[in-house]
Amino acid sequence: MAFARTILGDVDPSTLGVVNSHDHLIRVGAGEVYLDKDHQLDSVEKAETEAGYFAKASLNWSKQGGTVVDMCPINCGRDIEKLAEVARSVENLQIIGATGFHREHVYLETQSHWINRYSVDQIADLVIADIREGIDRNDYTGPLVDRSPYKAGVIKIGTAYGEITPFEHKCMEAAAKAAIETGAPINTHTTYGTCGLEQAQTLIGLGVPADQIAIGHIQRNADVYYLEEILDLGVYLEIDGTNRIKYQPDSNRMMELKAFKKDGYEDRILLGTDSGKRSYQKVYGSVSGVDYNPAVDGPRMIAEGFDPDYVDKLLIRNAHNFFSFRKEA
Repeated sequence: MAFARTILGDVDPSTLGVVNSHDHLIRVGAGEVYLDKDHQLDSVEKAETEAGYFAKASLNWSKQGGTVVDMCPINCGRDIEKLAEVARSVENLQIIGATGFHREHVYLETQSHWINRYSVDQIADLVIADIREGIDRNDYTGPLVDRSPYKAGVIKIGTAYGEITPFEHKCMEAAAKAAIETGAPINTHTTYGTCGLEQAQTLIGLGVPADQIAIGHIQRNADVYYLEEILDLGVYLEIDGTNRIKYQPDSNRMMELKAFKKDGYEDRILLGTDSGKRSYQKVYGSVSGVDYNPAVDGPRMIAEGFDPDYVDKLLIRNAHNFFSFRKEA
């Protein structure tokens, strides 16, 4: 039987409701916060309020409410106890937690990081344990590992701007092994929409089934020809970055989504918001937030004449398929 793995337990994927396929509710420190304090999201109370906005907006599209996929991976400020507290507290909300790795840049002193000392198999075993046993309460900052009861339901990998570093490739190898072993989906980070094609080719070459891979943040490269080259490999694309006018107008995303429908890719497109900074969340004063897909994108797509069934796929059904495990984990 198909299942999705939320941090509070395995569920029927049809109960996920509206899915925000890439976002951040809790981040308590680590490299990204060191580089930019705007990434600090350490308040459970504020996360509950922000997630509540999303759950409420999601009820307009699904009686199940909604699911946030919190994409904070290993050594990037995960606090699984805080994240579970949010999941338990907010009505009509489920949360999928992540394991895996970000791009090399956020790990700061990468030369001394344990990634460089452990074998690919050893690293893969840690990712697998996050999925099968429970996410380490210490976020693999070591030396002790203290397993929580809260299991990861998605694997992350990330790559740099215009390149895949040796550190990142090693992480990809470990993620691929873990994905093949557990059946967990891989959802990626691209930097400014680069290396999406190479990510997909590499993971497929390592043996990961194409439909178990979603290439993320890829909308920043608003080149439909290039994006459909990636889709032709059989993977999913995850479109996020909502209301980021400093990068491009939202009309670019609408243009991409229309093209994907016209060209026959409507079943492999996911939506997220990646509102992983205080300045991107309503609870900290932003005009947009984690609820942007159901609150703004959905109504806009209907107003622009999108097929309602396609809107349902974008907000709900495609993600139900993608976040289903491919085997008993």
